[in-house]
Amino acid sequence: MIGDTSALLVVGLAAVIIYIAVLWLALGFFVVRDARHRSHSESFTVIAVLLGFLPPFLGALIYFVLRPPRTLEEERVREIEEQALLEPAYDTVLLRPCPTCGRDIEQEFIICPYCRTQFARRCASCDRSLRLGWSVCPYCAADVGTHALSRASR
Repeated sequence: MIGDTSALLVVGLAAVIIYIAVLWLALGFFVVRDARHRSHSESFTVIAVLLGFLPPFLGALIYFVLRPPRTLEEERVREIEEQALLEPAYDTVLLRPCPTCGRDIEQEFIICPYCRTQFARRCASCDRSLRLGWSVCPYCAADVGTHALSRASR
């Protein structure tokens, strides 16, 4: 009986020691991989290897306190976002919904390309966009007559 209990105790103790050793090695490899994702510096990686493996578990805690807050990928994305926010957007097109079909169309369109609803017309004198119903062009004072809002002919 006593022999069986001591053998069981030895097997249990060996299992716990193996579990702790595997956990320590896995934590050390995680620290090294994380250090490579956070810095290009070889000296930082060497310090991370030393902290990850030499003082068991305590070194990993020290590394987690001292490591850079963001990965290289996060830094790259942040720089791209900052650059996008600082650059003016020249190629943005102002859109509005078509009152008839509801699809998005450009602000400057005088006719909807989907349902052919006419919103405006062009002045014959200055070629500027005029709203339907205007009898005079406000840009060049040309008489343009009245035009009712209707669907454009096909």
